[in-house]
Amino acid sequence: MFSLNILPKLTAQPLHGLKRTVIMAVFDAFLASVPFAFLYQIILNMLSTTPDMTFQFMMVGGCAVFMILRIFIARYIYISINLIGFDAGRKIRRRLGDHLRKMPMGFFQETDFGSVNNTLLKDIDLIERIFTHIYAPLIATISILIFFAIGLSITNWRLGMAMMSTLPFAVMAYLLTRQYARKWQDRMQRLIHGLNDAIIEYMDGLKILKSHRMTGQAFTKLDDLLKKTRQQALNAEKAAVLPVYSFNLLVESGFIILLLAMTWSWTGGTLSIPQMILFLIASLRFFKPLLSLSMFLAELNYMDLAARRVDKILHLPTLPQGTSQPELKDISVSFENISFGYSKTVLFSGLNLTIPQNKVTALVGPSGAGKSTIASLVARFWEPQKGRILVGTGKDRLDISTMELEYWLHHISIVFQTSYIFNDTITNNLKVAKPDATDTELKNVCNQAQLGSLIADLPLGMDTEVGAGGIHLSGGEMQRLAIARSLLKDAPFIILDEATASLDPENERDIQLAMQNLIQNKTVLVIAHKLTTICHADQIIVLEQGNIAEQGNHEQLMAKKGLYHELWSLQESSKSWSIK
Repeated sequence: MFSLNILPKLTAQPLHGLKRTVIMAVFDAFLASVPFAFLYQIILNMLSTTPDMTFQFMMVGGCAVFMILRIFIARYIYISINLIGFDAGRKIRRRLGDHLRKMPMGFFQETDFGSVNNTLLKDIDLIERIFTHIYAPLIATISILIFFAIGLSITNWRLGMAMMSTLPFAVMAYLLTRQYARKWQDRMQRLIHGLNDAIIEYMDGLKILKSHRMTGQAFTKLDDLLKKTRQQALNAEKAAVLPVYSFNLLVESGFIILLLAMTWSWTGGTLSIPQMILFLIASLRFFKPLLSLSMFLAELNYMDLAARRVDKILHLPTLPQGTSQPELKDISVSFENISFGYSKTVLFSGLNLTIPQNKVTALVGPSGAGKSTIASLVARFWEPQKGRILVGTGKDRLDISTMELEYWLHHISIVFQTSYIFNDTITNNLKVAKPDATDTELKNVCNQAQLGSLIADLPLGMDTEVGAGGIHLSGGEMQRLAIARSLLKDAPFIILDEATASLDPENERDIQLAMQNLIQNKTVLVIAHKLTTICHADQIIVLEQGNIAEQGNHEQLMAKKGLYHELWSLQESSKSWSIK
């Protein structure tokens, strides 16, 4: 059964006004039940030898007063429960988003995107519905049933017991069959997540699939998954109706038992006509909410699963969060006995290196040597298993894990090999780095990033929409826009992760000019496969299988004739390759 206690845990804040709304829902249920007591008095009066018309009108008038009062209470409950529900959803989304922001990159690489996407969108919507559509009616329904059970049992306890005799068995049957249904629902949820991932993969690789005539049913991975999901969905739906059907069947059996009990009491002379009429009328009002209750419980079961999925993510460990915001006068970064690995694979063991302030440090080496991992550790996308990453020099060095994550990231700008461009204008894409940037600042960074001529040719200039992922821009233009964004941020530490790896020579020249403006008077960490782009770096660190194989400037490393010299020679010789 869905527990209300989990909602304040999800929001991490109290749900203001919920208790008051619950009390009003119970009071509304009481007002809905009282007219049946009046009805009993009306029946008694009508069947008496001398009916009192004044009394009749008073009872009818009382029913009318309660009806009018319920209109205002219902309006209050509807508005209040919607406000509480939407506010709870807002708080959960903000908390979940903040929690995901603090998760290590490993979570996003090891968790399927469909699962996270469903939790952010679908699951939180379901939780909102607990308040806005189901919670208040559920409280009212249960309250009405309790008031009816008490009132009818006082009138005739034998008939009251007969009417409710099958309810305990209905609840027991619901709980037993629900366990079976939940197993299918969990299985179905995993299939849906996998299907979402497969669809996203299919859309992303559509050009490749078309070129190999593998679209539609020819792409067997997606086709088989669709067929499997369809069959499993049918099985899950069959399992989902079992709790509802078993509950409803046993509940409605209570009406048959009530009729048998009434017949027995009538023949025994212990049942009066007013009681018989009252129970016949009231039983309809009693059993109808019970049938509705089964549907509420079925929906609550889905929502309970959604709440547990959200709660599971909120309890996943995040990166350690520091609290300090020290003034960083020296932005040198040092790795001190760093050990790190992915899953069970150890990449670094006791790694030590220094990235000096206002110098260009380049990381080179074969694929898988650990270049991008070092950059990710500096940016705190990952947390080392052992060791410390320090900023500063001498006695003033500080462990970056003791600082607020946002504060540390404020000092870093990153230009990746493929930078994401939002489906917005050029101006708003730049303002991601500095929301309060002036038009003059935006124009200056665009010129420094070699974007001036491009913007001048656009019909709307800086207000041009660039499409999702920058689809209306070329690869070189997207990279220059990413560099302009980093220029606007003006962080003292720059990370360039293969920023020119996949560009043509003309674009590479423009990018290099843009990067020269970006790295002036900055501490720079460059990751590059093209050694010609980093031969003027102040320090080149050559990595091999997670270890520092060589270190020095270009001339020193070439003189050693080691791994760097070998990589350089291979790239130089590849320039003469041709297809014959």
